[in-house]
Amino acid sequence: MIGILGGFGAVGSEVARILHQWGETSLRVGGRHPQPVAWAQSCYVDVSDEESLMAFATDCRLIVNCAAPSARLSQQVANRLHAAGIPLVDAGGIDCPAALTPPVGRHPGSALFAAGALPGLSGILPVWLARKLGRVDALHCWFGVFDRFTPGGAEDYLEGVLRTPASQHTLPRRQSNVILPFFPRPVLLQPYEDEESLRVTEQLALRYSRWYLALDGEHLARALETARVLPREAAIQAVVEGATLDVAGRHAWVNFLIQVDGVRQGTSTTLTLLLRAPGIAQLTAACAAACAKWLLKSPELVLGLAAECIDIEAFMLLFCQEQTGIDIELFDRGIEHLNEMSGGAL
Repeated sequence: MIGILGGFGAVGSEVARILHQWGETSLRVGGRHPQPVAWAQSCYVDVSDEESLMAFATDCRLIVNCAAPSARLSQQVANRLHAAGIPLVDAGGIDCPAALTPPVGRHPGSALFAAGALPGLSGILPVWLARKLGRVDALHCWFGVFDRFTPGGAEDYLEGVLRTPASQHTLPRRQSNVILPFFPRPVLLQPYEDEESLRVTEQLALRYSRWYLALDGEHLARALETARVLPREAAIQAVVEGATLDVAGRHAWVNFLIQVDGVRQGTSTTLTLLLRAPGIAQLTAACAAACAKWLLKSPELVLGLAAECIDIEAFMLLFCQEQTGIDIELFDRGIEHLNEMSGGAL
């Protein structure tokens, strides 16, 4: 049995669908407002209540936590499941590994955190692409998310965006009206640095890396500008409303564009990865589902962040299956050439 917390939300319901499509026939979907699911158990669960949570987790060989906001819920879920020795995959919970303590009197269960899109795939995909070169000199990442936010999703998004560590150098200025290949409209590029980007840069021993949020629409960009000085609830509401105004009347999309420059077999080489998803919930769910399948097959105890712990090649074989609705393409040229092909220019 695989249990899915927050299983009736946008991410959790998609995790359940993907796992079912991948042949998992014993699923338990839980939330505070349960709905009938033809191919799974449907249960009430309150993740903030220990008795309710542990009753839900009974007989589960793995729990996937998609309950939001992760910033407020993931740690207590992780603590309780870890103490009971129940394996866990959490789409969020980036701070959880450091706060877990070994269970008393039982074997610990594996736990993977930050098994979502940002952070998560944003740390996995650059490493996967870089391994296709013999030496990597530079990395460029552009992450575009054009979608609506629930209040819980907005809180987690702000938690990630606003928790940038002190930079060791001056970040470039943000750029407006930038044309990127495969992006439907010009975007605002917001440079950023976070713990994940710093870890990837160090892991790949890079001399140069640049990471950008690619924002399409003025309302969300304005909300993010003011979020640091607003009270938490006001900032969350501003992000929800800003994203809703930007997306109104248009289709949601997510584009990840990643470029590595380096050397392969003695030749200077540039590779670019394009990931496209119909929405942030689908992308987060696809990563969490693939992490869940990978963890079920892992013979060893695993505890930490998904991007640091998983076997990336094995993960990508799962993640790239057709049922996720995620498209990935690789190009042997940089975005300047790709822009020329599509009629744009940087």
